[in-house]
Parts: sequence; structure tokens; C-alpha cells
Amino acid sequence: MDISNIPDTKRITVPGGYGKSILADRGQYIAVVDLEGGQCGDFWALDINDLNHFLSPMHSWIHTGTIQPQAGDELVTNRREPVLTIIADDVGWHDMLAPACDRQRYERYYGVTDHRNCCDNFREAMSGRDWGNRHIPQPFNLFMNTFVEPDGKMIIRNPISKPGDKIIFRAERDLVIIVSACPMDLNPVGGEGITDLKIILANSPEAILTDLT
Repeated sequence: MDISNIPDTKRITVPGGYGKSILADRGQYIAVVDLEGGQCGDFWALDINDLNHFLSPMHSWIHTGTIQPQAGDELVTNRREPVLTIIADDVGWHDMLAPACDRQRYERYYGVTDHRNCCDNFREAMSGRDWGNRHIPQPFNLFMNTFVEPDGKMIIRNPISKPGDKIIFRAERDLVIIVSACPMDLNPVGGEGITDLKIILANSPEAILTDLT
């Protein structure tokens, strides 16, 4: 799609514990900014023309050869087609292993009912797009700090992202982008508290950097 006539930047604040969506055209750039630092963001990218076609962390592991992709790496879909390219990354450490938190996780493991969660945030952000009861894809968990020990044990530690840290992607197809400022406050995923994220959509990475100055 020709993006020359699209406004240079669009900004959305994702309130802590909630989710938002934004449309991105092929060739546009998407930044997710950790405004206060230490906030995980569950991130999804779905083909606007086919919602059953989406960013797949597990297929991207094989495509990139790593569970920690870096700037310059191309991420792919569940059909192994290009979906996003990482253009810049201030943190360089995210999570591609954990599923989105849901009501059942809070109830079963923490004994908490009616807790906000990323699965419900996804559904709310996708309301009006006929998502229905389809399975929610695995997210790319931005700024989430996980390690896999030599014995295979997965460890979650406090996030290392600082205020203003960001990751920038280029859209390789027309997409619906969903970001959930993860409400997990019962383990180290939440760091020092649940805070806001910011999505910036722009026609160039330079426009994003200008927006942040």
C-alpha cells in the first residue's frame, strides 16, 4: 500500500493492565515504548486480510535460529511468511516462550479471581473484528525478562527495560497490532508495578525518533 499520504505519526497510550490495537500498513514502522521502565507488553501482529494468519514466535525461533531475535531479524507468521522486521531495539532481551496470562492462571496458581489478564485484553482490543472464540495466538512478550537454565528450567526475573526504552518494527504486510500492558503483578513479570506503554505508528523510523525527543 502507498503510505505517502498517511499522516507521519500516530500515537496510542496503552494503560497499565489494559490492551489497545492499531492498524499498520505494509512499510510502516511500529514502536512500542516502555514509558516508565520495567513493564512487559504482550504483542501480537495479525494479517488484516486473514486473522488466522499471524506473527508466530515458535516459527520465528526456527526462522531466526534464536529465541532472542535482534535488530535486523525478520519475524515470520504461522505460515512462515515475513510479517515484521526488527529495526531497532534498546533492550535486546524479550520473551518468546510464555503464553499470554489468562483468568485460569490467576485462579489456579495464585487463587485470585476476576484479575485483569492479557487474553481478555486481546479480546477487548479485537472487539468488533469478529474474533469470536478462536484460540488466542502466542504473543511476543516485549521487555519480559526470562531465562532458560542449563537444566531446562525457565526463570522469570524483573524486567531490565528503562524509562523510554523501545523496540521498532517494520510491517511486512498490512496488520492489526495488539499490545497489552501486562497486568501480572503477582510475580517478577510486573517488576515494580503495572504502568503504561506507548505505541507509535510512523512512515519512517526517523519520525518515531523525532516523536520521542
